[in-house]
Amino acid sequence: MHRFDELKSEAEARRHTIVAARVQAELPLAYWRQAAHFTTPASDLAMAQKAVEQGFAPALRMFEKFGITRDDLGEAFGVVRAEIDAVADGQVHAPLVLIDGEDAQALDDANVVKRGRANATEVLKHARWGRSLRFWRPSGLELGYATDDLVEVLAGAAEGLDPAAFPVDGVTWPKAERADELAWLCDLLSRLENRLGLSKNRVRVQFLVESAAAVLRLDELVDATKERLCGVVFGIADHAAELGLPEIRNDHPSSDYARIAVVHAAAAAGVPAIDAMTLAYPVADKALDVAANRKRLLSRLKTCFDDARHGLSLGMSGKWVGHPAQLFACLVAYRSALPMSRIEEELRRVEAYRASVAGEKGATIIGGLMTDRANDRHSRTLLRRAVAAGLLDPGRARALGVVAAHEQP
Repeated sequence: MHRFDELKSEAEARRHTIVAARVQAELPLAYWRQAAHFTTPASDLAMAQKAVEQGFAPALRMFEKFGITRDDLGEAFGVVRAEIDAVADGQVHAPLVLIDGEDAQALDDANVVKRGRANATEVLKHARWGRSLRFWRPSGLELGYATDDLVEVLAGAAEGLDPAAFPVDGVTWPKAERADELAWLCDLLSRLENRLGLSKNRVRVQFLVESAAAVLRLDELVDATKERLCGVVFGIADHAAELGLPEIRNDHPSSDYARIAVVHAAAAAGVPAIDAMTLAYPVADKALDVAANRKRLLSRLKTCFDDARHGLSLGMSGKWVGHPAQLFACLVAYRSALPMSRIEEELRRVEAYRASVAGEKGATIIGGLMTDRANDRHSRTLLRRAVAAGLLDPGRARALGVVAAHEQP
């Protein structure tokens, strides 16, 4: 067989090259903490600070005002009371807060834009963020504000701080359509990082898929950002406008087509896919009495919950929200979809499969279900996300090899 040694050596070298090209960069666990993106306009300093520091706390006060009990919420969402309590009594902060310098503020007013930059810098540096990821959305490429939005906010956020304390986790890029614009963005971020003394790729990037062009070019957009990429986001309103849909409807087949494309692109890059916002906000109508508003609020909360669960069923890892009560509903939707009973079941499956492999059996039957390396991979993916969400003890996950020893949620 020695006459085949050269052939095997050449084939093996080529195999290594191919495998290396397929390996995804490991996204830090913190960036899997994206079950909800709470967006807030940069032009309103008080609102932005409130979004960061109070999270869904105002929603709890609203529930009390309109006599909405935790049992009412559980009934509306179709989940047990314990899931409502787990969210309501836990951390009120959003997993990620997006200070929005694009669609959420009046871009036709240069004074508003400048005020938005100053407010964003203030909130990013000085608000009480807790464990929330800190993101900034600048104007898009087609607007004359984009460069200043990026440079002034990021440089302003760094001013007077040690590079290790830089208070921006990422940039959310709106209305992405071409690879060259994302290459431009990443190059500018690299230059800024160099000037500010930050580590390479310190500022992560997400981009919004809001057009037919973006859906059709997703692989190019991912390739242009993959070293920085930490999420791909679906923007339903602009997408519906471009397609000329008669209404912006969450369950429209074209919206689900785009969602599925986003989920696949994000998975190929090894990053979360983030669903669009539910546009019907759970706000009271002054023309209605308390009882009618109570019914209205519960209905809209259920809509947001159902939308979150719909996206999750398609592979979404999180959802945009724009109101504290939406934040609450979204967090319940994601948490209750992975209850502790399910986590314990997946842990048992991983442990049983490890024992099977140690016994040189490989594929086996666990709990009446066929389990092999692919099933084990699915269990490990769920458990890894449970660690990121704070639902599973990292030490237990490390013992099973679900997360690496150096990883922190």
